[in-house]
Amino acid sequence: MISRISDTFKRLPEIIGHLDAEAVLDLFENRCISVNVPRYGQIGNNIVFGRYLKQVRLWLGEREGVRFEYWGAVHSAECRRLALNMVYYFSIDDEEFDYHKELHIPISVMCELNGEDKIRTARVYYNTSWIAGHNITRPALLNEDPSIIPSLPEKMRIYFESLWKGDARTILDHVLDKDAYFMGTLCSYNQGPDLIKTFDGLFEGGKNTELRLCSMFIADNCLVVEYSNHRSGGNPNTPSSGMAIYKYNDAGKMCAVRLAGDSAFDHCLWPTL
Repeated sequence: MISRISDTFKRLPEIIGHLDAEAVLDLFENRCISVNVPRYGQIGNNIVFGRYLKQVRLWLGEREGVRFEYWGAVHSAECRRLALNMVYYFSIDDEEFDYHKELHIPISVMCELNGEDKIRTARVYYNTSWIAGHNITRPALLNEDPSIIPSLPEKMRIYFESLWKGDARTILDHVLDKDAYFMGTLCSYNQGPDLIKTFDGLFEGGKNTELRLCSMFIADNCLVVEYSNHRSGGNPNTPSSGMAIYKYNDAGKMCAVRLAGDSAFDHCLWPTL
């Protein structure tokens, strides 16, 4: 069933293009949709899910140079959780401002599976900046679990501890592989010298990033987490949700970081706080 879920998401452009909601419903327990998506929140009605697909198709139809890349799937050891990652690309060609660039929207999906290998519920993460015209901060979907970071293997734990400390050198010298790449939630793909510049700038002047982990599993040299972002580049954020897949090589170095979510640099707090 896990391969069936993965194969279905590989056909995502086709499913959206044909509004084939049935192909997605077949993956869910009792064919009842249960999915949390940006802007819409929790969708538990099959008819509403069909309307959501129409909105996605409409938005994609208005973009130029759309292409889709399916990165892959990672499942937990007990096969109760499945993480999927993919990217939609599109182009902006603005002759007036002479602006021509390919942009990307990373998408991650965390599927909670039942004992019969059907999806019980799913949480979808992607950045809404290019969709809504501005970043819509999405509150955390899960509660923080403070026990996760201390329980991680050292090679994985040191990364999050260094983020909290604002320690770029430890990350660059001891955590990241020299050929590692970092795909951010919004319009950023960094590798080599650009990646060094990114981390040095992120933590310049004692700044730090505070990711609080809410769920985690380790499989196939990957660490998969759902997190709440409380601080980016030293600035407090509205606690916002995101998902990350960290891939490690055989030497224990982090060789790929793939983020998805609306936890971008939103340096403000809820008005009620």
